[in-house]
Amino acid sequence: MDFVVINELSKEYKEELTSNGSKYFLLPRKSNPIKYIIELKRLIKKNQYDVVHIHGNSSFMLLDTIPCKLAGVRKVIVHSHNTTCKHVWIHKVLKPVFSKTYTLGLACGEDAGKWLYGKKEFQVLRNGIDTKRYAFDNEVREEYRKKISAGDKIVIGHIGNFIEQKNHSFLLDMFADLRKESDRYLLLLISDGALLNQMKDKAVKLGIEDSVIFLGKTLEVPQYLQAMDIFVLPSLFEGLPVVLIEALAAGLPCIVSDHITKEVDLANVFLYIDINDSKHWVDSIMQTDVSEKMRDNNSRKWIKTIEEKNYDIVSNAGVLKALYEDSSK
Repeated sequence: MDFVVINELSKEYKEELTSNGSKYFLLPRKSNPIKYIIELKRLIKKNQYDVVHIHGNSSFMLLDTIPCKLAGVRKVIVHSHNTTCKHVWIHKVLKPVFSKTYTLGLACGEDAGKWLYGKKEFQVLRNGIDTKRYAFDNEVREEYRKKISAGDKIVIGHIGNFIEQKNHSFLLDMFADLRKESDRYLLLLISDGALLNQMKDKAVKLGIEDSVIFLGKTLEVPQYLQAMDIFVLPSLFEGLPVVLIEALAAGLPCIVSDHITKEVDLANVFLYIDINDSKHWVDSIMQTDVSEKMRDNNSRKWIKTIEEKNYDIVSNAGVLKALYEDSSK
């Protein structure tokens, strides 16, 4: 399996791909879409790929499906990962053409599928995780809390690219309100993105920079989830966020935006809160039970639920492999 990426990869991701025998190709997409189409077509034709699997959230995937068609790819799979996009009107204009350029539509959840495909048929492929990697482990917790100098602080965690969708601006404002109530909390932010420096500046302006850790991207997400006490996701929109399933497996209490699908709440334990009600977020965080005994019990119980509902990676990898091999789809 080879990969086309539209942004430069970190060293860790490069090593993971090459160690698995994969090749990766950097093809910038936004700067020159026409050049992207030409180069992608050339790459596909040269390597004679049987299947091309495209991930996105809108009809803009036409930029990927067209070169697939021109290169004669037998199976073109598109995969919806969200419930809206930045330029909705362009998405709607492109949709009639886009709908004719793929052979199979997948979605991470029902809402994401309805958004991209409408009444057209699609198949849900669940965002499976390796539950063993996320199971609560107190030794790992202590090790990674030392790495971020957490001490006896309550660590509020968030994982997501620094883009408008993830709503970091609200998160920092809310955390500043929380810090006015108590100095017991740290905010751990994992990933990077276009708004990272802007959010760092905002943390300084709010006077909370000493209590906010901008960790950047890491392949050690399972370990840092152990170090957290509460997980928050105040997104403006999402498809079916796999990070919440990972947090569930780690036994973390999750407080999330009311704009996020209820479909992801596999164990019916998430607290959904109005994204405009900062005080409710603050009060809820302060009332959350963060005992380690509770974490361990929850992790064991919720992993069983994840597996029962077929969100484990082994079964989902099998489904995907079958889709790749099935010539009728």
